[in-house]
Amino acid sequence: MTDSYPYMLSNNKIEAILTKIRTAAKPTKFTHEFLKNLGFSSSNDRAIIPLFKRLGFITEEGTPTEYYDRLKDETDWQFVLGERMNELYRDLFNINTEIQKASDSEIKGAISRTTGKDEASVGRYLATFKTLAALAKFGVSPRVKEKPVDEKKDKDIMLPLKLPIENGKQIEFCQNIQIHLPATTDISVYNAIFKSIRDNLLGE
Repeated sequence: MTDSYPYMLSNNKIEAILTKIRTAAKPTKFTHEFLKNLGFSSSNDRAIIPLFKRLGFITEEGTPTEYYDRLKDETDWQFVLGERMNELYRDLFNINTEIQKASDSEIKGAISRTTGKDEASVGRYLATFKTLAALAKFGVSPRVKEKPVDEKKDKDIMLPLKLPIENGKQIEFCQNIQIHLPATTDISVYNAIFKSIRDNLLGE
């Protein structure tokens, strides 16, 4: 059972804060002062900090994580928000894998059962959950889909090796070399691998 979920009283500020994050420089620490510099000086706005901590965008010390970096990506921020929601609200998504599409009463019931909190608390959790869910995208990020063609499977290269001539005939056999490519989206890594093969195994 989950003890509680983070919430904001001013949920209408969440989208505005996320928008500002995408255009602002990444801070060393995400603090009240940084939030104020973004234009959010209300005491209610500060609740975004514990919310971001629970979502994994900043550490307990306030240091931005790799997920925070993805929040700054215009094409990826909604997907990373969906991913982190799946983690934070895992108990809810275990009840219904598409709980974000459920009715308010169904979500509220799920929150009540997983937290055991009073109706007022459940209502606050629900409001923040619905605000986040309306902004998030639940699916595979374009960053994950962008994989080099050569990464689909290991490549087999048949290298013909020539042996000395015997009885007027060239003896040949083929050796099968398997190359296990690393998982990366950096095409230069693959270019370096195949250049090395060409230079060291295939010759000029």
